[in-house]
Amino acid sequence: IRAGDEALCVSWHTAGTRGYWTSSGCTRIGGDNFHSTCACTHFSTFSILMAIDPVTDSFALMVVTYVGLSVSLVCLFLAIVTFLLCRSLWSVSISLHLQLSICLFA
Repeated sequence: IRAGDEALCVSWHTAGTRGYWTSSGCTRIGGDNFHSTCACTHFSTFSILMAIDPVTDSFALMVVTYVGLSVSLVCLFLAIVTFLLCRSLWSVSISLHLQLSICLFA
């Protein structure tokens, strides 16, 4: 833990189909810069959060994500078309690869 930072003991709370981390029912009762001890009043999935400030996405990471997704979708589409057009090579293996490619594309 850096000076001025505080570790938060939290648990996962599910609300409908969504969930979020909440500190209600959990407190940090001890620890130092390398270890933390938490006490919670219920059973759940627990964590220690360190990034208490909002995390901002970098522009480079966003570009790599969208370019990678676009290239992947184009390649999967080409694989699907190839599997459909090459009927002379049709086998169970080709059929399974076609179905896998369609699932990944979807």
